[in-house]
Amino acid sequence: MNPGKILVRGTNWVGDGVMSLPALEALRTRFPSAEIVLVIKPWVAELYEHHPAADRLIVYDPEGQHRGPRGFWKFVETLRAERFDLAILFQNAFHAAWMAWCARIPVRIGYDLEARGALLTDSVPVPPPALYGHQSNYYLQLLFRTGLIERPAPVERILLGVQHSEKLWATKQLKALGLGGPRFLVGFSPGAAFGPAKRWLLERYADLADRLVGALHADVLIFGSRAEKQLAESIAHMMQHTPTILSGETTLRQLMALLAQCRLIITNDSGPMHLAAALGLPVVAVFGSTNERSTGPVSPRARVVKHPVSCSPCGLRECPIDFRCMKAVSVEEVHRIALGLIKELGVTHDRPASG
Repeated sequence: MNPGKILVRGTNWVGDGVMSLPALEALRTRFPSAEIVLVIKPWVAELYEHHPAADRLIVYDPEGQHRGPRGFWKFVETLRAERFDLAILFQNAFHAAWMAWCARIPVRIGYDLEARGALLTDSVPVPPPALYGHQSNYYLQLLFRTGLIERPAPVERILLGVQHSEKLWATKQLKALGLGGPRFLVGFSPGAAFGPAKRWLLERYADLADRLVGALHADVLIFGSRAEKQLAESIAHMMQHTPTILSGETTLRQLMALLAQCRLIITNDSGPMHLAAALGLPVVAVFGSTNERSTGPVSPRARVVKHPVSCSPCGLRECPIDFRCMKAVSVEEVHRIALGLIKELGVTHDRPASG
């Protein structure tokens, strides 16, 4: 196989997008001269900007210009005109295989899920979780099981970076907020788009933030989407100190640039958690309903806090009982692990965390 142009249907979640980067990079290594084009939804697209494994992005916007059957077929015509040789489907949905089939891409590779096997030329049985472990290896296994790459080593690190111009923008933005200079910034990401079962209690975020302000003479930034702004405001209302709320105020690239200015990130299992870990930041991630062995942060600078209970991981969006997995995670424990991490890494007031 020597494809000249490869379509990669990316995932629809930021965290999954980060975890699929090792597979995208492996594909680039396997086909260094091919043009690799990512088909991606708008809210994930910025993740891949400036990434060397992708030559181009084609944004699929089913809520906008590609809405409904007419918009879908307009998009299919765009893909047909590209004359792709190969489609790799990291997204597991039936719709991804249907799109590639309608676009007349001759080789279509994906996992055999959602009854889409007949639409794929290479329908790959899903390996058992015990075989691949972390989700980042799941995407690599798709390439391995179709013979595109040799057996991959387990992923130990995922790397992302921000551009120099983005760093300058973030520095200027923080200065405008009164946070210029060598301030010790702690970023909080209390949301989780998947659902409330993945969110640590807001009053505990507030308590922890106040403790870190006192222990580190830190300033607190609260990140999140526009829909999560109310979470940030609730935390701010319960705090003794005043944080800076940035929820809903940034694009994805701007979020990455501002995260990179922080020296410690406290987060749930979420897209920002994966971004911060890939940016090389010290990360403390609180886990409850999800499995840290499959979706935890992939970084030697990250720590997971989880209290084992019999019903976790359940993978549910909302807890049907008493939220015991998250209630069992104390402020004291997260505070202790956070201070231990920055001490272990030698993070100081005059040295950036990702240096």
